[in-house]
Amino acid sequence: MAEKKFDFSLIIDNQDSIPKNVRQPMPIKADRKGPKTIAVLLIIGAILVLFQSYQDYLSNSLEDISQNDVDRLLETPNSQSDNPVTNEQYQQFHDDARDSGGYKIRSIGLFIASTLLIIGSINLFRLRKSGSIIATIGAGIGLLTGVYGSYLIRLASDENLIGPLVFTYEVFVYLCGICMFICGAFAALPLVNARAKEAFKENTKLRLVYDSEE
Repeated sequence: MAEKKFDFSLIIDNQDSIPKNVRQPMPIKADRKGPKTIAVLLIIGAILVLFQSYQDYLSNSLEDISQNDVDRLLETPNSQSDNPVTNEQYQQFHDDARDSGGYKIRSIGLFIASTLLIIGSINLFRLRKSGSIIATIGAGIGLLTGVYGSYLIRLASDENLIGPLVFTYEVFVYLCGICMFICGAFAALPLVNARAKEAFKENTKLRLVYDSEE
């Protein structure tokens, strides 16, 4: 019995029927709400930073703290310590902190930081990339000057104060650094987020079309 042989051949006439890319990239949807939410949070943070800057300005302007204010400031710490801080010790701490430039450095630096944060937040709310950049720079300035100024004040507290007050001014160094770092991280987030960057691009195109129509 003769063995049967079968030949199969496949002829493709239309080469376009073969998909070039099996997996198509997903389109990136612009996120307009996220940058605006961050802008609002940055404005709130900028107001708090501005308030601290004003407090440091007042502290740097004071030659001596009033007796009533010293008593009020020392009431709680002295109640938690066996070795209370005297009014003279706190006045000397204030003089050393002022003379070291800690209040002035922190006041000026935080004022510049809060101003840049507010300007950057407004531009970021308008979906402009420059707003995120300006706010990030402001947070960086606040981080450097805030930590350095707080460190100088902390050195003055180590030399003149005892008990919980020393710990308070030490914690304030880290607290200032953490707060400004968080502000900087929020400000820089839209620069690395793909959906936020897409919103910046769309807003830029809209502004270019609007300007050309004018």
